[in-house]
Amino acid sequence: MSEKKKILLVDDDPDFVEAVKVIVESGGYEVRVASDGKEGLEAVAADRPDLIILDVMMPVMDGHRACAALKGDKKTADIPIILLTAVADRVTTSTYTHRDMLESEAEDYMPKPVEPKELLELIKSWLK
Repeated sequence: MSEKKKILLVDDDPDFVEAVKVIVESGGYEVRVASDGKEGLEAVAADRPDLIILDVMMPVMDGHRACAALKGDKKTADIPIILLTAVADRVTTSTYTHRDMLESEAEDYMPKPVEPKELLELIKSWLK
């Protein structure tokens, strides 16, 4: 059997992390977790994942800055990144916009709350 693909999940909401971890593991993936962008960058350096699921609004370093750092480094630029964000629902209260998502260097993005089947299909499509 082939080795499981490694997914790094970066989000500061422990309940959300646990729910998404269960979903992603149900798809047969190995999941590692970081609670902010800085921890995420450290986790990537320590053990390169096959794909990164990255929240946008986090303390210390937000998802856009973490994504830009990863995409700006030739050692990590090719790792697919999916931005997961609740900003679609909070555009009026957030400094982030739909355009920010589209202009980010991430390969894709998905609004929260996530639909388990859609998330697994999205992960699978980027790991082909």
